Amino acid sequence: MSFLTLPPEINSLLMYSGAGSAPMLQAAAAWNSLASELSSAAESFASVTSTLAGQAWQGAAASAMAAAAAPYAGWLSAAASQAAGAAAQAQAVASEFESALTAIVHPLAIQANRNGLVNLVMSNLFGQNWPAIAQTEFNYAEMWAQDVAAMVGYHGGASVAAAQLTAGQAAMPPLPFLAGMGAVAGMGAMAGMGAMGSMGSMGATGGAVSGGGAAGGASAGNPGAVGQPTGNAGVGGVV
Repeated sequence: MSFLTLPPEINSLLMYSGAGSAPMLQAAAAWNSLASELSSAAESFASVTSTLAGQAWQGAAASAMAAAAAPYAGWLSAAASQAAGAAAQAQAVASEFESALTAIVHPLAIQANRNGLVNLVMSNLFGQNWPAIAQTEFNYAEMWAQDVAAMVGYHGGASVAAAQLTAGQAAMPPLPFLAGMGAVAGMGAMAGMGAMGSMGSMGATGGAVSGGGAAGGASAGNPGAVGQPTGNAGVGGVV
């Protein structure tokens, strides 16, 4: 609250040279747009859920899903209400600024007062301007008080509007069935990996059996390897 000690030249200049109420009005419009979208989403969500549960979607699973979906429609409605509240407070701050801008002294009026004081002092050769100088200083003091009063009112109104803002909505939790689907997907992936491992083991076993058969085939395809000693023995016997 430094405006309490600032001269009117500074307070008035800050109010007239700033961004004005346009940023707050833009923020209010954005919050109103968000509130409208959230409200529409809540109505659509609730309508679709109730329509499905009342017509084609029946049974215990339908009831469980409708019960699980109900809090999300409520969350959307609460978020829409909160966004609308933020828009209203932004609009209130913009109104407070416009009121303060109307009440505060225009910088040109203050400049004219100061320039007039300088002229009176410079031409006060015989003291003839003392009454006018005193009146000019009195007018300046009134400008100071008027600016301070306008800024105090602006600060108070903006503080009240800011105090009415509430904390943001907590993040919407995931739907229960989505978590279940994640667990099922994980189990399916593990089962698939197990099946692939089993197929690999079977392939390795089949390869080993095929290798043994090939060795046996090689022995059977060369009967001479078995009969060769007999033949040699026969030759030796003849010799």
